[in-house]
Amino acid sequence: MSFKNHLILFLSVALLLFFASPATCIDIEIGLITSPQQIKLGSNQKAALINTLTKKEIGKTNKNEPLFVKNNGGLISVSLNKAENKLGAFTGPIAFIPENKIGLVHYNNKWYRGGFIILTNKDKSNITIVNKVDLEDYLLSVVPSEIPNKWDSEALKAQAVAARSYSVGYLNRRRSKGYDLESTVEDQVYSGTSAEKKQTSDAVKETSGLILLDKDNKPFIALYHSSAGGYTDSIENVWDKEPSEHIKPKPDYDDNSPYFKWERTYSLAEISKLLSSLDLGTVEKIKPLSRSFSERIIWIEVTGTKDKVTMRGDEFRRSLKLPSSKFNLKFEDNQVKFAGRGYGHGLGLSQWGSKALAEKGFTYKDILAHYYPGTKLVKWESKTNIVEYKE
Repeated sequence: MSFKNHLILFLSVALLLFFASPATCIDIEIGLITSPQQIKLGSNQKAALINTLTKKEIGKTNKNEPLFVKNNGGLISVSLNKAENKLGAFTGPIAFIPENKIGLVHYNNKWYRGGFIILTNKDKSNITIVNKVDLEDYLLSVVPSEIPNKWDSEALKAQAVAARSYSVGYLNRRRSKGYDLESTVEDQVYSGTSAEKKQTSDAVKETSGLILLDKDNKPFIALYHSSAGGYTDSIENVWDKEPSEHIKPKPDYDDNSPYFKWERTYSLAEISKLLSSLDLGTVEKIKPLSRSFSERIIWIEVTGTKDKVTMRGDEFRRSLKLPSSKFNLKFEDNQVKFAGRGYGHGLGLSQWGSKALAEKGFTYKDILAHYYPGTKLVKWESKTNIVEYKE
């Protein structure tokens, strides 16, 4: 076989492994950064740059050799050692793949497993870096970023299954941006290898491939939050969503949460500024209109000097950066005092509640059954290979 044929075969296999995972290896694509600035990349191994459009190799980097990418009028400009060694400008996307599966990649000295996809997403000024990574490797960073690693192992395992189910249920959620999920609280916090901890890694490995299915045998989007303040809620009470038999009010056991009870005080000027996008003028009155069974505000009316608006309680709490929508309020002088319970949207699994249940001897399966009634625990190996989980 000629050198050219060897090269074609190598590139074909590399692309196949990077973009088409086998049944027991499910990859997920996480958006890390979108920026108009030049971005520095690298790997702790030799790595190949492959233009996925033409399936041709653009170049290679040596171990720890810096690579610089930037959007140049809609094309991906690639160079080594800043501007000294330009490899060219390409439509892309471009794959950046370590030569060994255990290799790591980094952007701006933040390390990740898997490889990168570099794309413009038809943007003329911004460039996006996507981490294409095995789902189980992704969770090694997500779980300790979402829950303290020193907590009881059953709570950690419940979190691992919830995070995996969320990931699978929301595959392609951000596809219009060129990836599956964000790396922030908009989806799940993902910080790369620096976040990994032994206890949470063990929880991920011990629950490998396990997800929840809904009543229609579809991957269930397992919502979770920090603390429910005594009771979780129904999804239709918090968001503009159809009711779900799997997200219903359930008693919580989060008494030890630092947010089980909280207080906040804002001046009317501060509230007016935080709600300025609504163009209400100076806020004069805030009136809860309806509450859920769990005492979260469903609808709230805000009146200003120019206009008034009725908004979701959860939208209001996010706008004011309140811990939850489960609160009472009172006006004193030119201030509003809020007293509430819980932290987060209050849907699905409560992390502080799961901690308490685990400490009382409940297993991760008990915890999942409590917070996600009617779901089924299964082994998910691919989009077409789902088997019922049995110990």
